[in-house]
Order: sequence, then structure tokens, then C-alpha cells
Amino acid sequence: MKKRRRKNLSEKDWWCESRKRTGKLMKANKRVLRIAAALMCTAIVGGSFTYVNNHGYTDTMAKTISDLEDEKKANEAKIADLEKQMDDIDDNISNEEYKQKLINEKLSTQTENLNLINDKISELNGRIEKAQEKIDELKQDIKQRQADIEVGKEQFKQRLRAMYVSGNDSLASALVGATDFYDALSKMELISQVSKYDNDLIDTLKNQLEQFEEAKTQLDIKQEELNNELSEKEECREEFNAAINELNEEYQNSQDYIDQQQQKKQAASDNIDQYEADNAAMDAEIDKINQLAAQAAAQSAARSTRSSSSSSSSSSSSDSSSDSSDSDSSDDSWSDSSDDSGEDYGGGAVGTGSLVWPCVGVYTVSSGYGSRWGSFHGAIDLSNGNTMGATVVAADSGTVSYVATGCTHNYGKDYSCGCNGGYGNYIMIDHGNGMTTLYGHLGSVSVSQGQSVSAGQMIGTAGSTGWSTGAHLHFEVIVNGSKVDPMSYL
Repeated sequence: MKKRRRKNLSEKDWWCESRKRTGKLMKANKRVLRIAAALMCTAIVGGSFTYVNNHGYTDTMAKTISDLEDEKKANEAKIADLEKQMDDIDDNISNEEYKQKLINEKLSTQTENLNLINDKISELNGRIEKAQEKIDELKQDIKQRQADIEVGKEQFKQRLRAMYVSGNDSLASALVGATDFYDALSKMELISQVSKYDNDLIDTLKNQLEQFEEAKTQLDIKQEELNNELSEKEECREEFNAAINELNEEYQNSQDYIDQQQQKKQAASDNIDQYEADNAAMDAEIDKINQLAAQAAAQSAARSTRSSSSSSSSSSSSDSSSDSSDSDSSDDSWSDSSDDSGEDYGGGAVGTGSLVWPCVGVYTVSSGYGSRWGSFHGAIDLSNGNTMGATVVAADSGTVSYVATGCTHNYGKDYSCGCNGGYGNYIMIDHGNGMTTLYGHLGSVSVSQGQSVSAGQMIGTAGSTGWSTGAHLHFEVIVNGSKVDPMSYL
């Protein structure tokens, strides 16, 4: 058709239209450069991936390299503080272990004292037992002596009774009955000896009984003394036992304190590991952002090279160029040029600048644009009870400039699953005039890179992929490379 058009034109008219085409192409090339610059800024700023550490955050937020570097420095400061706390904990544990050493020494001393007092008590119990045995023996002897005395008394009573019955003539009878004088003397001596024996027997039994009673009394006194000493020793043993129990309790309290300090140390160590893991995740995100920036720069350079080549070719076939014509019918050369490259995704459809609501049926802003938890949230998060699977639409007409997919972790989590720097599945749309929108944590994506979309067209569904604690749409608006409040454009 182009050739037929050229044949129908005069040479003068053809040259005029050629000049118009060249001017249009130059204008388009400038537009490409502006869009490429916007894309590069978008890749650097808008492509900042989601980072949230799991120290109290309840949602996700997009951050720039500067934000990530600031958080890394803050984490390093926290790590240094935690390491200082761990050193202090080690000092506390060392002091407590020294205290336990002293307690053990006291316990050893008190245990020795207790063993000594137990030995003494055992000795006293043995002595008391022997004294009791002697007392029992004396009681038995006294009982026997008392029985002997009773027998002697009974015999003496019988003799007295016989003497009383026979009257005072016993001695005379003995003398009369004697055969001779010697026999009389013998009988008198016998009577005297019997009487003396009886008296001596009774006296002896009485003396022995008195001695036994005295010995028993002394043994009772000794046993009482031993019992008193035993009571004192048992009191000492109770004191030693109480002291040992107190030291054991003190040692247990010390051990409990050490265990608590060990738990604090472990918690601090776990936090350090988490902060270091967070920093590693942020380093990975920074690398990803830099890679995207490099890709955007390469794409911009390629488009600039093609634009320069097209401009040089057009300039060589015309004497001058004109920017005065904006006819729609003269845009065929630009369309043909853009179709030659699979990487030229900017400058297709141009949006109106007035955005439609990006998540159908989900009108609750769960987290707004601005300061949040000591950092800056450069987006709005849309979420309600039925966000999972909700339809996500293009906020305005434009061209899909970037699509990231492949994340299958579509569920709430307080850690990064490592997908696409934290955004999970996400889409970026270039609306022209320096405006780009970003749709993060998608459950599914229904458009492709380079595709032109219209305002309200479905581009995917909401989900919880990437670093997301629950289903929501993370929606960003980036104007001339800077994040702005989406609510000002919706």
C-alpha cells in the first residue's frame, strides 16, 4: 500500500510527506527516550521489592535501595546491641557460676559437719543403749536380791516364831539335853552362829540392795545426761539440715537464673541470626533491583540506538524535518519500527491519568500510603475477608512493561519465600506520560509483557504470593520515577 500511495503522489508531494514522516519519527524517538528513562526510574524505584522482617510487621511494603540500606544499618546496630547483651549475659552467668562454686564449698562444709554430728549421734545412741542394758541388769539383780531378802526374812520369822512358841527355855533345854559340858558348849555356839548368820545375811542383803539402788540411780542420771546430749546433737543436726536445704535452694535459684540467662542468650542469638538473614534477603533484593535497573538501561540503550539509526536514515533522505504535523494517518512508520523489537514495551496505549479502582469488590485500604512502623509504605494495600482470588484490573490504559510469575507460595507467611524479591507474582503497566502502576502478591496473572491493556481490563487475581502475611493487593503508582499516593489518582 505504501508503494501505491507513493505512485499516486507527485514527487514534490512525496517529498513533503516524507519530511512530515521524518518529523513524526523524530518526535516519536524523543518520546521513546522519555519513556525509557521513566521505565529505568520505575525499575529502580517502582521495582523495589517487598521486604518485611518478621519482628512485628503484619503486612508487606515496597522499599527503595536507600530504604533497604537504611534498614540494613539499623539491623547491624541491633545486632551489635544484641551482641553486647550476650556479652553482659555471659558476665552474669560467670558471676553466677562463681556464686555456685562458693555455695558448693559451703555445702561441702555443712555436709561434713552433718556427717560428724550424725556420727556423734550414733555414738550417743550406742552409749544410751548400753546404759539402758546396765540399768535393766541392775533392775534384774535388785529384783533377785529383793527376793533373797524376802526368803531370809521369812526363814528368820519362822525361827523367831519357833523360839517364841518354845519360850525362853530353849537354851536351858539345849543344856539339859547335852550329854556333857562340851556338848552343851557346842549347842550354845551353834545357836549363837545361827543367830549371827541370820543377822549377817539380812545385813548383807540390805547393803547389796542399797548399792544396787545407788548404782541404778547413777545410771538413771547418766542416761538422762546422754539423752540431753542426744537432744542437743539432734538440734544441731536439724540446724545443719536446714542450712543444707537453704544452700540447695540457693543453688537451685542460681541455676534457674543461669537457665533464664541462657534462654535470653539463645533468644538474642536467634534474633541475630534473623537480622542477618534479613540483611541477606535485602542484599538479594538490592541485587535484583540493580539487575532490573541494568536491564532497563540496556533496553533504553537499544531503543536509543534504533531511534538514532532510524533518524539518521530518515535525515539522509530529506533536506529538513518538520514537527508541525501530528496527523494520525502518518504514524505507520513508528508502528512498523516498534513491532521489530520484542523488548520495546513502552509507549503503546496511553492512559488518561485518572485511575479506576484496581481490585473489584475489595474497597478496604488495610494499609495506606505513608509512614508505617518506622519506615515508609509507598503503596496502598487492599484487603477484606474475600480478597483471595478477587479480580485485579488495569487502573488505566497502557502497556504491560513487566510481568513476574512463577511463585506458587500463595498463602499467608511472615517470611520471604524468595520469589521475585518479595513481591511474588506482580505486574507493572506503563500508562505513558511518566506514570506506571504496580500490582503485587497476585495469585494469578492473565496478561503478558508487551501487551496493551485498557482501563478496567482484568490482568490477574489477588493472592498472597511472595512476602505477604495474608491475601491482599499491593498497589503502587509511580510518576516520573517517584512513588506517589495512589488515592490522589483513584
